[in-house]
Formats: sequence, C-alpha cells, structure tokens
Amino acid sequence: MIINPIKNILREKTMKYYDYSDINKLLHDKQLIELLCTNYSFDDLFNLFIKDDFLEFDSGIKIPFFAETRDYRGAREKDKPDSIWIAKPIKEEEVLNVEMAMICFFLDFYTHTLSAPQIITKIDGTLYKATKLIKAAQLSGANYTEIKQLREQLLLDIINRWIYFDEDRNPNNYLLKYNSKNDQIIIAIDFGNADLLTKELKIKGLQDKFGWERIEKTRYLTPLKSENCINYDMEFFNIRFNFFNKLSKEEIKEICETILRFNPDKKSLAERVSTNIKNRIDYVYDYFSEAVPKYCCQKKKTRDIYKDMGKAFNKIYNEDR
Repeated sequence: MIINPIKNILREKTMKYYDYSDINKLLHDKQLIELLCTNYSFDDLFNLFIKDDFLEFDSGIKIPFFAETRDYRGAREKDKPDSIWIAKPIKEEEVLNVEMAMICFFLDFYTHTLSAPQIITKIDGTLYKATKLIKAAQLSGANYTEIKQLREQLLLDIINRWIYFDEDRNPNNYLLKYNSKNDQIIIAIDFGNADLLTKELKIKGLQDKFGWERIEKTRYLTPLKSENCINYDMEFFNIRFNFFNKLSKEEIKEICETILRFNPDKKSLAERVSTNIKNRIDYVYDYFSEAVPKYCCQKKKTRDIYKDMGKAFNKIYNEDR
C-alpha cells in the first residue's frame, strides 16, 4: 500500500515535460482544434487568410459589447459559416500595425503557439482588421504562477514575445479555455504593441542571472517573473526553439512580403522585418542556451530527494493509522 505512492514521488522527480508542441493533443477536442485552426497546415491556413473576401458580414451575429463600442461587426467564413469573426475598417495609418500583428500570429502558428487569429483582409473592397471570435475567460482570474500547466505555457510564450519585442503582456493579453479533459489552455491575444521594425535590441538578457532588461519599464514582457524559470532546462525551452530555429530568413521574408501586400514598401519592409526576426531568434536562443544551464537548472541533491521521500512516507504512514 505504501510502495506505489513512493514510486510516484520518484517518478515526479524525473518526469519529462508535457509536449506542448503537440497542440492538437493538448487541445484534444475537435471544436477547439477547429476554433484555433490547428486542423490546417501552415500553408493551407496562410493561403486561406491572405485571400480577399473569404469573410462576409452577417448582421445576425451577436458580438461582445466591447467589440460593438469599437465599431466591430460580426462576420463568417464563406466556406465555413460556423467560423465567426469580428472585423472593423482601418485607416491608412493603421495598416502597417495590423500587418505586423498578422506576422506575429503566423509566426506563432508556425512555432505551435496557441494564439487568436488576427489578420488584415479586404471585404467588398475595403480593408479590415479581423479577429476570430473566441469566447473565453481572461487569464487574470487564474493562479498561473502555481498551476504547472499554465506556468509552463507562459514560460514558453516568453520566447515568442521576446523575439517580437512585445512589451505589453499582462494577464489580460491571454485567454483561458478548458478542454473536455479539464486541461487549461492559454491563448495569446492582442499583438498591437509588438515591435518588429526596431533593429536595436530593446530586450537584453542579464549576465549575472537569468532574466531580461527592457527599455520600456512600465510594461511587461510576461505575467511571470524570471524566478519562475528555475528548474526548467533547455530540453523544455527547446519545445519552442526547435520550431523557431527551423525558420530561414528567406522563409520569414516570404511570409512578411505576402502579408505586407497592401503596403507599397512591402519589399524593403519584408527585408527589414525578416532580418530583425532572424537576428532576434539567434540572440534569444544563444542567451537561453547559455543562461538556462547556468542559472535555472538547480537540481536537488540526492539527500534532498530522500528527505522528501521520508516526509512523504511519514505522511502516508500516519494517514493510514
């Protein structure tokens, strides 16, 4: 009766991380998989979202109040009427910002990061910012520093936001959904403050400990603290880096140039953004590769593991008496 729990304690000490790269396994439910478009390949989804008029407005769609007050309207995908979006017209000076957000979304999708589709598209000849409607709670109500599944998803998300120089990440920039197994799933939203155009490093890794230094002091790279990275090794962070490192500069440039199709400077902008992103991927990966083994991997000594086993044994023994 006592041996099995002790084996479980030992197993927890050596357990591998959940494979967050297998997002369809994480989502589990067909409804969630279709909602977040992970039933598509990258190429198929990209080709769908750069088409004009794949959305059509439907006045019968009930949209959230906050969206109504910001001039959004409900829309459906013509070929998939159950896929609901909200869209609003954008001014010429807003086009570039929406294009940058769409680039962030597709980099997220490529790297198996769950985020809400946000795109620039034409509907009946007019440019719109469109976002897929996802009904969910905000992360701010969850104990994301203590719940392992939430904490780990946010730890991996740091990599994406650092690469995008997105310094406005608070709990309200994430949604929380549950699947039928009661797994908690984080969905990133709101990429409007990402900066893909700045050449200089706005976010630098600290040299005396694991962490980061930012130019913008009033905002946050992540809802977590750098201390939350303790006891996570590069095997864990490579869940995300393995995808980023597959991207060549030419692949990033092609993605950017296609998304920037409404911009007269699309070629020069695509060159600039792709260079920045590739340089940042290399920098962030090199920093994690050096700092994580040095500062984060604080493995327990053997005597501490046996001390934990002793405490657990006594607890189980006393409960059985």
